[in-house]
Amino acid sequence: MTDRTLGSDPGENTEAGDADAVYPTGFGLKNLERVMDMMLAATTHEGDDWEDLDEVYGRALGQWVLEMNHVTQIVGGLDSQEKHGGQEGVRFTVVPKARQQAAVKFLNDNAFAIPAMFLRPEILRRIEPSGVLDRIRTSQMRVLNSLLSSPRFARLVEEAAIDGNAAYRPAEFLSDVRHGILREVYGTQVKIDAYRRNLQRGYLDLIAGRLNGPQRVNDDERPMLRGELKSLSTEVTAGVAKTTDRNTKLHLEDVRDQIARILDPKFEPSRNAPAVTLPFVISADELGCWPDYAIKH
Repeated sequence: MTDRTLGSDPGENTEAGDADAVYPTGFGLKNLERVMDMMLAATTHEGDDWEDLDEVYGRALGQWVLEMNHVTQIVGGLDSQEKHGGQEGVRFTVVPKARQQAAVKFLNDNAFAIPAMFLRPEILRRIEPSGVLDRIRTSQMRVLNSLLSSPRFARLVEEAAIDGNAAYRPAEFLSDVRHGILREVYGTQVKIDAYRRNLQRGYLDLIAGRLNGPQRVNDDERPMLRGELKSLSTEVTAGVAKTTDRNTKLHLEDVRDQIARILDPKFEPSRNAPAVTLPFVISADELGCWPDYAIKH
């Protein structure tokens, strides 16, 4: 029987080999780079507009999200092998801690870094006057939303409760993600570009929703997320002192103020407040293992 890496999020169940195709070899990303290299020539037809280029570009970005989300499934994942009475061994085996940590590192280095293959002026200036910042943010937030999903976090908590230090502990996981999303503040000279500022604001928005939104969490996720914000506030304050870039300084001061608002109970919205529609909500078409969608502006 085929081993499978299992999760409990929509669209999360996938064969372990699917994730391996992207992580650690990056095979899927290499194919996407080849597609991007050929895209302009393949979609250019004399006398036609750039509708085909726009469509293919959006679908390539959607495929990038799909590849990255296969990697998120390693975190908190379990390998399953069908077992019946009389057969030795358990049916479900937790993905080793080292592999889960390596998956987060891969995402920090690839999904949450600037995806340079998609930042091609010769394509972007043909399909739209503006919008790439929104496309990249939407794409990255789809991945981050999957990685930080509450069902995944609950599995990490349970794995730590059962396996102890052998497990990838939730606090370690959150710290690894924080150091990836805000990696600039840990350097000696801090400068953050527009793409990364967008991602960092999205990270705070996601956590704010978990702590103060209409469907706020009420388990171990709440105190651990609050702890992450407190640690981040201290680190951001240190980062402000290390930057000479005005945009970065203003951004970090805003991050610090936003953290204070998230942590202050008097700023919590009513439980009856309407839910905020986020740009990375998963549609019914994305529930399969290989959804087909495009990232649009």
